[in-house]
Amino acid sequence: MGKPTPLRIVDEVNVLPAVNAEVFAREAAEAGGPARLDLPEGEGAAAEAFALGGAALAAWPFEHRPPSARPTALCLTRDVLHLPGFGAILSPDGAVLRASAGEAVERWPDLSGLPGAEVVDGVTRLTLPDAIPTLDRASVFQAWGGNFNYGHFVLDCLPSLVALDEQGLLARYPPIAPPLAAWQRDLVAMAVGRPVREVKAKVVRIAAAAHATSMDHYLHGPGDLLARTRARILAAAPKPRTSGRRLYFSRRWHSMRVMVNETALETALRARGFEIVRPERLSAAEQVRMAQEAGIIVGPTGAAMTNALFAPAGATIVEIQPRNFTSQWVWAAARQAGVEWRGYVCASPVDPGAVAWRHRLRRGFRFGYEVPLDDFLAFVDAAL
Repeated sequence: MGKPTPLRIVDEVNVLPAVNAEVFAREAAEAGGPARLDLPEGEGAAAEAFALGGAALAAWPFEHRPPSARPTALCLTRDVLHLPGFGAILSPDGAVLRASAGEAVERWPDLSGLPGAEVVDGVTRLTLPDAIPTLDRASVFQAWGGNFNYGHFVLDCLPSLVALDEQGLLARYPPIAPPLAAWQRDLVAMAVGRPVREVKAKVVRIAAAAHATSMDHYLHGPGDLLARTRARILAAAPKPRTSGRRLYFSRRWHSMRVMVNETALETALRARGFEIVRPERLSAAEQVRMAQEAGIIVGPTGAAMTNALFAPAGATIVEIQPRNFTSQWVWAAARQAGVEWRGYVCASPVDPGAVAWRHRLRRGFRFGYEVPLDDFLAFVDAAL
């Protein structure tokens, strides 16, 4: 093992010099750099129709509009280290590029979760193995959250991969990722039509690396890039066989955020012609096609609601948000699809004793909440 290196976070936008597209292309061809290309980012396809409701709506902390598009930059760096399982790109002296590690930093603000990291006297130091595989060139797109979360993979990682592909970088800088699941490989194939190299090593050296800053929570402010990613996936996905389906995305088998009366809600929705679906049981292609066939999608906030991105024009998305877990990311994804979003905010949390013990005993349980059925069903009926 080498000597521990103190880690610090630096912002790519501040440390990499901005260049124009012609210079960036030359740098990429010659494995030059460091360099940064700021991409134009419009708001994308917009459906401004929306509605907000629920007894706890007053607690919704956001403006009544979808978030504005975040800027995206492509970055070239040389002689860096990369931790594939965490997204992080860093220099040998410990400067961690912020966007590459943004999702890992949200989980471990001090970076202590990185393999080989240890906090000593308030300073996180990274000890590297003696033998580290070396790659000549590579593109990095896999943020930490994308390793396990469908939403982060679709909304953060895939747009980053598409941004690299649009600039013609993937042939010269072959994309790499930690070992992927079948659904991730399928989405990559639909987005860019080529596989990525799956790297098992915890740390690799890259002589010349490319990445996009959209790796860092692009879902909170997507723009044109996500709309273009959506278009690529829909072009490659199985074509819809029907239309107008009424879908409810169930979370009854999830124990992180538990809707204590979800069974009753599902019964009431079935009476209204809804199909109760568990998207995690479907392949990625099946989820995309299912969303394309929808006329309305209802569900609690969660990764499955990422499929709002693939709904057809004219569809409606109804998202249930607990008061203590509100967000705009589903609205932002729906906006890129040009569909209507409706958010319903309900009081939360309930007394933990109201949550079934099988949920409370599971690792990851956070809280329970209850949807006021009559009020919420009226909200859904207004959207039908």
